[in-house]
Amino acid sequence: MIKFVLLVGVLGGILFAEDSPKTMTKIEVILKGPDAPPGSFATKPKVFYRAGNRYCRVDEAPDPDQGIHGLMIINEPDWWMVNLFSKTARHGVDPGPTFSCRLAIFANGTPQSIDDESKQIMQLEFGRELEFFKNRGAIPEKGPVLQTTDGRTYETMVYRVRVGAAALALFTTGTPERPLSVAQQRNGKSDIYWYSGYGEVDFDPKLFAKPENVKIEESKP
Repeated sequence: MIKFVLLVGVLGGILFAEDSPKTMTKIEVILKGPDAPPGSFATKPKVFYRAGNRYCRVDEAPDPDQGIHGLMIINEPDWWMVNLFSKTARHGVDPGPTFSCRLAIFANGTPQSIDDESKQIMQLEFGRELEFFKNRGAIPEKGPVLQTTDGRTYETMVYRVRVGAAALALFTTGTPERPLSVAQQRNGKSDIYWYSGYGEVDFDPKLFAKPENVKIEESKP
């Protein structure tokens, strides 16, 4: 149902003894790239939520042509892939032994077929963008003035790293810094996510609860 790769990974620690987080990160993005022609479903906004390693959620826009309105909820170790149009969902349980939800920004291939370079790129996640670049030694430089999809302009700083043949760049703005755009150039293609929203909000446990009023099918182990 969900049209991007969202990994339920095996990183991080067991979190169930921890208290619920106080805040969560809310992220709104729009994709631009050769595989996302203007007006297509791929360019419609997506909203991501993440709180620590345990809680992740992705809200997609409706896709009437395909009969899909996708929603992904992860509350480790449980996950649900939901189609709000058909009111159906698939439920699964992360087998562990450790638990961490993942929100990969650039998914090059499928989890069964990706190479080492793609695996490294998939460590760049929504909600952890600066962490990825700083951990790889990226030094911020003065970036260009960028105009976002809503026509507003922003002064930026830019972080750059290479992962194999791929060039990755993160453009940030504001104080404190927040992502404005993240880009990948690989195999002659460029993909860019523009952030229309990014910030901390109060944690809402209802967003990560078992979905209601849908028929749930259990995934096979």
